[in-house]
Amino acid sequence: MLDLRGFLQQCKEDDDLLELQGVNWDVELGTLTELLAEKRGPALVFDKFKDYPEGYRVATNLYTTVRRFARAIGMPPETHRMDIIKRWRAVDFKPVKPVEVKTGPVMEHVDTGVDVNLYKFPVPRYHELDGGRYIGTCVAVIMRDPDEGGVNAGVQRVMVHDENTTGLYISPGKHNGIIREKYWSKGASCPVVMDFSPPPILWLSAASHVPWGTSEFDWAGYLANEPIEVIRGQFTGLPIPANSEIAIEGEYLPPAVETRMEGPFGEWTGYYGGGERDEPVVRVKAVYHRNNPILAGAPPIKPPNYAFAVPVRTTPLLWNALEDAGIHGIKGVWEHEAGGGRMIIIISLKQTHAGHAMQAAMAAAGSHAGGYMSKLVIVVDEDIDPTDLNDVMWAVVSRANFEDAVSIIKGCWGTRLDPALPPDKRERRELTHSTMVIDACRPFYWRDRFPPVNRASDEERARVIDTWGDMIPLLRT
Repeated sequence: MLDLRGFLQQCKEDDDLLELQGVNWDVELGTLTELLAEKRGPALVFDKFKDYPEGYRVATNLYTTVRRFARAIGMPPETHRMDIIKRWRAVDFKPVKPVEVKTGPVMEHVDTGVDVNLYKFPVPRYHELDGGRYIGTCVAVIMRDPDEGGVNAGVQRVMVHDENTTGLYISPGKHNGIIREKYWSKGASCPVVMDFSPPPILWLSAASHVPWGTSEFDWAGYLANEPIEVIRGQFTGLPIPANSEIAIEGEYLPPAVETRMEGPFGEWTGYYGGGERDEPVVRVKAVYHRNNPILAGAPPIKPPNYAFAVPVRTTPLLWNALEDAGIHGIKGVWEHEAGGGRMIIIISLKQTHAGHAMQAAMAAAGSHAGGYMSKLVIVVDEDIDPTDLNDVMWAVVSRANFEDAVSIIKGCWGTRLDPALPPDKRERRELTHSTMVIDACRPFYWRDRFPPVNRASDEERARVIDTWGDMIPLLRT
């Protein structure tokens, strides 16, 4: 299975990797990442930090182009992004469970006890207003359900407090949040592993809204067509990817035992919307890392720039949820980059009955995959490309009569990261918001009389391209 080091080597062979030396880990690294991500630039590897050994590196801007994203999951680099979504739907999913091995590269160095020191790595402070250094952005946070026994991997932010203590912020309703509460309700700490440079396919799976009860390790193994090799953590018994670069084991303390101020952090919404607040901490028991370790970073950047060139976090699972709910005729689903890959849902469908569009929108807003922080749900006809916001907005303004095409749903699943959350709701932890639904389909009851679109038919376009394509190569691109 492709590990981070192998992925970076592929990027280098593709002339899609920029290696930089002497960059400051404090904000400068994050700013360079932001500037080059905005230009759809190469993957980045930073080395030779002041006061750190040569070879202790940070890698960012990893999966922010479709080409690199496809590479990371073992698909041809020219794969269309909607084809990646279709693959990620895993409609014939069969779990490929991890394989336990006795050792692996991640065990080249193992620090325990007084030797634990998270500052041995050049952990960045990514944004100017961040409240500290964040070691966990491109991270897989691994826990085991104490009741059901299943292993879960999620992506949550991890802040370094000191040499052996981290913060770990988890939004309410996330699977890892449910698991930790089961331990805490019994007065126990929650065992946790944090993999700070996981195999690309595992990190992308951990970031997805994989259904409850399905392990992201099994999901990643299925997508990669081979199992992930893991070692068993000596303190937690949890699986640690054997080919990882940097991982830790620890205990996630109940809030009654210890909390520390966490945040602020520039988040995926494009704001420091979460502020700072006392949050529970993780006491680190062991640090594992390879020789010349690489810390993977995926610092959130103001939308439409996004850590994922293809929104696999929720889009494929939302498509599945819609079909599981009996919504037929779905032609495409996309959670748009302008909304950070979450806040704007576009559904393309072929209408078959009155109310079909609203049925799809309500199913999306009420699903686990689509419910979290979805603020705008737009349903369009099958001739509209849901990945193209210009095409979608043209449909919105040309096909919707807003007096009856717009609905507002109140009390939806939110987070304190929401910058629009009113201060009084934030203080009482009422983390909800309203979602707008726009039916931008041709009105069903008179759709046959709707004016036709002034675009050449697919057949005529194909004929012209076939006739003139050799003379005008641009036509074939």
